[in-house]
Amino acid sequence: MPFSIHISCFFILLALNAPAQIYDFTDPLRLPGGINSSAEETNPVFAPDGKTIYFVRTLDVKNVGGIYDQDIWMSRLELGLWGNAKPIVNLNNKLNNALVAAIQDSIGSKLYLLSTYTSEKDNRKGIAVSNLKDSVWGQPIKVTIPDLDIDGKYVSYFLSQNEDVLVFSFEGSDSEGEEDLYIATKSSEGWNSPEHMGSSINSSGYEISPFLCPSNDTLYFASNGFKGEGDADLFYSVKKGKWNNWSKPINLGKKINSPKFDAYLIKRGNEIIWASNRDGKDCDLYSANSILPPKLEIKLASKDVTIFQGYDGQIDLTIFSGVPPYKISWSNGQITEDIDGLFKGKYTVTVIDAVGQKRISVSEINEPPIEDKKIIRFPGVQYEFNRWEFINDSIVNSSDSLAYVAKLLNDYPEIVIELISHTDSRGDDESNQILSVNRARACFKYLVEELKIDSRRIIPVGKGEKEPALWRNPSTGQTILLTETFINDIKENAVLYEQLNQLNRRTEGRIIRKDFNAGTFPEAPKEYFQFITIPK
Repeated sequence: MPFSIHISCFFILLALNAPAQIYDFTDPLRLPGGINSSAEETNPVFAPDGKTIYFVRTLDVKNVGGIYDQDIWMSRLELGLWGNAKPIVNLNNKLNNALVAAIQDSIGSKLYLLSTYTSEKDNRKGIAVSNLKDSVWGQPIKVTIPDLDIDGKYVSYFLSQNEDVLVFSFEGSDSEGEEDLYIATKSSEGWNSPEHMGSSINSSGYEISPFLCPSNDTLYFASNGFKGEGDADLFYSVKKGKWNNWSKPINLGKKINSPKFDAYLIKRGNEIIWASNRDGKDCDLYSANSILPPKLEIKLASKDVTIFQGYDGQIDLTIFSGVPPYKISWSNGQITEDIDGLFKGKYTVTVIDAVGQKRISVSEINEPPIEDKKIIRFPGVQYEFNRWEFINDSIVNSSDSLAYVAKLLNDYPEIVIELISHTDSRGDDESNQILSVNRARACFKYLVEELKIDSRRIIPVGKGEKEPALWRNPSTGQTILLTETFINDIKENAVLYEQLNQLNRRTEGRIIRKDFNAGTFPEAPKEYFQFITIPK
C-alpha cells in the first residue's frame, strides 16, 4: 500500500466565530446516526448544502483496496440524524483516497481530492479536482502546483473556498520536526511555490489536519508537539501579518482534547465535529457545541474640569460581564480602570477580556467657558538663572510647555492673551524687570516663529520680581507667598531654595480679549521680536 494520508480540508457552512470567542464547549457526543462504525472514521468534509458529509473510512473490508485502504464515504442528514454511510464508488481506487474540499461556485459543483488518479506511481505530489456532470463525478484532473514535491510518510491538505490558499503538512527538508505546516497561494498567474509557515505553529513533533477560517486569519490544526492532553490535540493560532507569522497556539481544552488522538476539526454554526479515538482503538467522529462567553460590556461616566484650562477632570470605567482578567488601555497611555487629572478633550478606552472580546468607548471632558482677565497657569516654562534661554532637559521640556500654549490658542481662535514672565528676587529690580520682559519675548518669538501663532494674539509682558508665586508646603498644607524674605530664610536647604526660586521664575497667561479678527487687528509691535540689553 502507498503511504498513509492525513487529510483535513473542508467547507464551512456558516461564518466561523472569531477564535477569541471560544470560551467553552458542551460535553462531546459520539456523532449519532450511520456514520460511525467498527472501522475508523476521520477527515470530515461538509458539502455546500450542509446536508451531506464526506469522510475517510479505514479498516473496512469493503474498501476497494482492502481493510488497510482509505476510501471516501458519505452520509446524508435525515431528520436530524446522519443516515447510513456509503462509499463514493467512482472516486475510490486501490490507493489511499481522501477528500480535500467540496466547492460550489457559479459553474457548478466540484470536489478536490488527493491526487491518486493518474498512472504515476508517485501519488505524493498534490491534489486533483473532479467536476459533477449529470449527477456523476468526473475523472479527477491533477492540479499543478510548482515545487510541490512531498517526501515522507504522511500528508494533509486544506483548500480555501476561494480556491486560492492551500495549507498542507508534510515532513520537508526545512521542517522543525516531523510534519510541518506549509502554504501555497494562487494569483492570477497561477499557483506560487510553497513556503514554510514559521516556527510559532510548527514544533519538534508533528502538525497535521490544518483548517484556515474563511477570513484567512485563524488556523486550526492538530499537534503532538505543544503542551496538551494526549497524543494529538487540537489548537488554533491567529495570523499576525505575513503567512509565516502566527500567535502562540492555544489548546481547545480538556472537553475537546482527550488523552488519546484528536484531530480534523470542522465547524458548522456553533457545532464542531472532529475525529477522536477517546473511547476505543480506532477513531470515530464526535460533535460538541461551542458556548459563547458572557458578552463584554463597558460604560463610562465622566466629570468635567471645574475651571477653564483646569486639569481635574475624571472618567470612571465600569466593566460589565465578559471574562476577567481585563486589559485596559486609554488613549493618554494610562492602563488603570479609572483615570483623573484630565484636561479638556476626548479620551478613548479599549478593553480586552481574557477571551479576546474587545470594546472601545470614547468620553469627552469639557471645561467652563473662557473668563476674561483670568490667569492661566502654563506647564513649566523654565529658564537658566539670569538668562532667557529655555531649559530643555530630561526633567523640564519648555518647548513642550509652549506647545501647550499654542494648542490653547489654536483651540480658541478668538482669544488674545498676555504672556507674562516673572523672575526670582535675586538681582536688582531694574535688571529683573528687563530679564522678565526678555523671557516673555523669548516665548513670544518661539510661538510665532516656530509654532506659527499669529503675533497679534500674544502680548509679551514682564513683571520682574514684583509678583511672587504661591507655594503649598506639602508638610503643613499651608499656602505661602514666596517672598524674598521667606526664600532667604530657608537658604541653608540648597535644593528647596533653588526649587522655590524656580517657581518664581515662571511664565503664565491672562486672557484679555475674546474678539480676535484677523482682518481688522493691527500688526504686533516690532519691539516684541527684539531683546533688551541688560545694563551691567
